[in-house]
Amino acid sequence: MDFSSIYLFSDIDGTLGIAGQGIPARNYEALRRFTRQGGHFGLCTGRWVTDILHFVKGLPINSLSIINNGAAVYDFAHKRCLRSITLPDASIQYAREVAALDPRIQVIGVVESGYYDLTPERTGHVREIVRQRMSAVPFDQFKGPYLKFLFLPPADRGQEIIEKAGQMGHMGVYYTWSGVTFEMIPNGISKGTGLLSLCASEGIPVSRTVFIGDNYNDREMFMSAGFAVCVAETPEDLSQLCALKVGPCMDGAVADLIEWLEAHPQVCRTGFSRVEAMAGI
Repeated sequence: MDFSSIYLFSDIDGTLGIAGQGIPARNYEALRRFTRQGGHFGLCTGRWVTDILHFVKGLPINSLSIINNGAAVYDFAHKRCLRSITLPDASIQYAREVAALDPRIQVIGVVESGYYDLTPERTGHVREIVRQRMSAVPFDQFKGPYLKFLFLPPADRGQEIIEKAGQMGHMGVYYTWSGVTFEMIPNGISKGTGLLSLCASEGIPVSRTVFIGDNYNDREMFMSAGFAVCVAETPEDLSQLCALKVGPCMDGAVADLIEWLEAHPQVCRTGFSRVEAMAGI
């Protein structure tokens, strides 16, 4: 099998593996097989690079990766960020205003050096959902450039709070929901725009791209990739955007996808048509 013309991008959380549980062995094995046969494999994640390296160690990442919700491109082979779009300076004040909507909201600020808890005076298990180890920094001491802000709202008010945040008139940013948390990212940026920008800069035909994901921050990627695939746990409204649904994440969903590609060599040779894929290949 020749995968030399195929560019496969995978989301991390809930797709490639789960934090605290790891990445299924089937995925490691299938990805090694895919890259040995010429395939190009990269990540497409909402995480910033400092929160990626420990989790994906040992994966055969041999292509550029789309990180920070499409705002940055990272080269794992040379361990360097090629480009990154930052938030406006006023975003720190925006984050304060969102935090003021409910005293239970946890705010995580992300800069090049990593993730920081901006609400250290607030305690509770909510913060532990995302990062168990991070430095605590008061809002007034947190300096940019800012890459994104991550908000952990109380479970009973998540949708309400993100709607209010979106109505605050914050210029140059928007808020995206993951189902548990929401994030402030630069206007016009998404995983989908990150893919299209990478394809344009690297001369990669979009018809040769494959993406597998699972959640709401993958929506634009599902709509942009040549062949969109989701895992079994994906919400139904999102799975309708995909041409293929594979098994559960921790059963080796990425391996399921690679096995599907191996079973359809003709499609891999000719490239993917989104229209045809959605109609059923």
